[in-house]
Amino acid sequence: MNVRCLVLGLCLAAATVTPLDGRDLRVELFSARNIPALTLEAGTSSVRICGPPRRERCVEVRPGAPARCVALRAKARCTSGEEVAEFRTASFVAREPFRLTAEASKQGAESTPVVVLREAEAAPTARGLRVIASVGLEDYVAGILAGEAATLKNLEALAAMAVVARTWAERSRGRHHAEGFDFCPLTHCQFFRVRPDSAGGSSPVAEAIKRTAGRVLQYHGKLIDAYYSACCGGVTEAAGEVWPDRRADYLSSVNDPYCVRSEQANWQQTLLLGNIERVLRARAGKSFRGPLRDVVVESRTVSGRARTLRLVGSGAQRMDAGEFRYALNRRLGWNTLKSNLYTIERRGDTLAFRGRGLGHGVGLCQAGAEQMGQMGIGFERILAHYFPGVTLASLDDKGDARFLSSEHFEMVFSPGQEHLAASALETLEAQRAKLGRRVDVLPTRVRVRTWATTADFIRAAKQPGWVAGTNDGLVIDLQPLDLLKRKGILDSTLRHELTHLVVRRLRAADVPRWFEEGLVLYLTGEQVESMPQALDRRRSLEVSLSEPRSESEMRAAYALALERVRDLARRKGEAALWKTLERPSSEDRRWFKSLP
Repeated sequence: MNVRCLVLGLCLAAATVTPLDGRDLRVELFSARNIPALTLEAGTSSVRICGPPRRERCVEVRPGAPARCVALRAKARCTSGEEVAEFRTASFVAREPFRLTAEASKQGAESTPVVVLREAEAAPTARGLRVIASVGLEDYVAGILAGEAATLKNLEALAAMAVVARTWAERSRGRHHAEGFDFCPLTHCQFFRVRPDSAGGSSPVAEAIKRTAGRVLQYHGKLIDAYYSACCGGVTEAAGEVWPDRRADYLSSVNDPYCVRSEQANWQQTLLLGNIERVLRARAGKSFRGPLRDVVVESRTVSGRARTLRLVGSGAQRMDAGEFRYALNRRLGWNTLKSNLYTIERRGDTLAFRGRGLGHGVGLCQAGAEQMGQMGIGFERILAHYFPGVTLASLDDKGDARFLSSEHFEMVFSPGQEHLAASALETLEAQRAKLGRRVDVLPTRVRVRTWATTADFIRAAKQPGWVAGTNDGLVIDLQPLDLLKRKGILDSTLRHELTHLVVRRLRAADVPRWFEEGLVLYLTGEQVESMPQALDRRRSLEVSLSEPRSESEMRAAYALALERVRDLARRKGEAALWKTLERPSSEDRRWFKSLP
């Protein structure tokens, strides 16, 4: 749940802010499987299965009554209860998320894919049903982090990876345009994994997505080729060495002292020369006069990776090192040779490879990013290290956003408000220090996002114009800084929002929201005019705060919440307020229940 703040400096509960992108992507699901049938289970609202508009009737799937769609030769037959309909393309649409279970064609499959979606479609093919989901950009990035960044635990590393994945997605839209969708879920695009639950929650991945929402990497005003690998082994590779047509200044080779601290940095592999020869004959079409006697690195890239190899038999022939590694890995296992950053030593009839890194090594190194994050380095510096010369931009602001950071905060603002942004960061840092040790519950760096006009704020935050700001526990959205400054509430709004972030994270589950709201007002010293006549006594204080029917009712609810917290402070002292918030006693719970 979000918190939105009035222009007068007050706050009330509101629905979660809608993501700002709205740039849905079409992603094929289950690409590596043959799917003869699907099962749909509605969530809290019905799912409608329809064909092309005005041509085929719809089938309704109600909660608690699953439907099943099977692949026929040219159509998908969907059955829901007694309703049966056939569609050339079946579209699934619902207001709330629904579960889609893919039935694999092979018996004893390792797992049955289950995903939670709001919109998808299925069409018959020679291999069964092709399923394409409509996925919001931020949901797509979450799926990429679930698939490509499972080894990352640090929030700063995850945030950097989120920016990289989002940039790649925006630059590569339509990669499978000829097939009717944007991306496949395989490593040909990016490994995309839809989780079998809702995309909400407060996981590190969700926090990284919210913190970097809409942010991408640009070079001279254009989206970059955002590559990444698991581990660079201490030095990244220049893109031009791997893909000559992707040569770029921001994809040059850089030393990475952070990566070498990771467990993946070093590896060893010993292979029989006879096995190597058999693989190269079968997989690479190589022929040898006599047995293969040795493999020697003939040339290296600027980063020290093997570029070409010399295969030594009765004669000698050259081979591309990438082709060599691919052939061996495809036959012997994908981690046989983890990278091209290695040395080779012949030992009798074997070759000993001593190497570093995992993957091609171009762009962001996930292992290095994780180490940097653990050292307290922010995601912006992580990105600057691996992509020298790039700038962070915002899709929502069409590249016009400005960014300013302090030790614990990051502010996104429109041009011309630099002086106000700097002052706002000072206010936030001062309030953070005032809150003491309790700020440990906050993210490493809190993002604060402002808007150029009230209309922009209304569109983005989905809030009325009299709301000054809104936060969801991770990101603070504000009206234009100059507007809040003119009204004399900029500093008080910032203090209120930051205090709310701390209080809401510490509030125990059985503590009512009105106590949270009253405590924030008490801690920030805000004054609220008492208007008891505006309260409807038939409605609880909790309801009046979360669903006010008028501005006067909302103000009266805040005044009453503040009065109750003040009363507790007078009776037990301010320290008791925090204890009640975090660890309410049985006496506190009885007090909550005694109040209407």
